[in-house]
Amino acid sequence: MPDTNPNPNAGSDSEAVETAAVETAAVETLAVETKTVGAAAAEAATVARPTIRWGALVWALIFGGAAALTLWILVDPGRRADVGEWLAVLSPLAAALFALIAIGVVVALFGVVGLIRRGERARTAKAAPAVAGPPRPPVHHGAR
Repeated sequence: MPDTNPNPNAGSDSEAVETAAVETAAVETLAVETKTVGAAAAEAATVARPTIRWGALVWALIFGGAAALTLWILVDPGRRADVGEWLAVLSPLAAALFALIAIGVVVALFGVVGLIRRGERARTAKAAPAVAGPPRPPVHHGAR
């Protein structure tokens, strides 16, 4: 019977069968890897964008503004003298009122950041379907 193996280097039919089995296993492995990579790509495409930390942005702007104002005052000796003189003649009542205004601004900023966060959560919940899982326990901030 003539040798029908197209590979002249193959010594026998059993080597051809082994080679075919190895090639089949390699093709199956490649197919499984391709499916895995495809599933990972599909999952990555559905991953939500990272959320914007609005509180951090607002506080960064506040601290940046305070730092800029402080530098603006400290750079010029005339401005430093004017601010020092203003602080020296400031009455305790006026200082208390300025402190009260500053506290009110901080409270208002907390409210604005909370409203922005609530809107962002509502938009995220509306855009993405709910994921099944255990319910999250309520978070309590501060004393009761």
